Amino acid sequence: MLDEIVKHPELFWLMRDSCKENDVCVTVCDDLMENGDLRQDLIAILKIDAYFKTPKFSKPPKSIDCLIIIKTGERKFGLTLVELKNVSDARSLRPREIEPKFDTTIDDFLSGEFKSIFMNPGVTISYLHLWLIANPYKWSPERYRKKLKDTVLGMYLSKKPKFSFRNKVAGIKPMHPDDQDNVVCLPGITESQR
Repeated sequence: MLDEIVKHPELFWLMRDSCKENDVCVTVCDDLMENGDLRQDLIAILKIDAYFKTPKFSKPPKSIDCLIIIKTGERKFGLTLVELKNVSDARSLRPREIEPKFDTTIDDFLSGEFKSIFMNPGVTISYLHLWLIANPYKWSPERYRKKLKDTVLGMYLSKKPKFSFRNKVAGIKPMHPDDQDNVVCLPGITESQR
């Protein structure tokens, strides 16, 4: 899958060295890096919203910021869909505007335009993660984990139906920008190994 992405002109143009926007980012663990660069044999980061903002779309649909693809085995890959938000208050983060971004990515990008790559029956999807990285409450990571479930955002995301792709089901997981959980690694890498 990673080779096909590099060889595909539209997908190659979407490749990035990081998943970052407005000072909010996902950390890539050292095992997926070599001399400060992503190991292209193990990971690809695609800027999904850049695809939907091309002249190909007269009215671009809402889409996530990044798709992170990690090789987890022979012809096996994990997918992490990431929406990054640097917002100053909770009113700036509208849950009903977030869900369509993941729908667009799964339905139009993965299952639609690029289904020959992402729906390839010869490739196994190991996992599907959907992350919303934001801290509209300006809380510490510890307080964020404890208190988020009592907020409108936390309640909304915990009750929403799950998303599915290739027999993998996931809900949107809200995460603090400084949380150690928003690190992408090879499966089996423990916290102490990061």
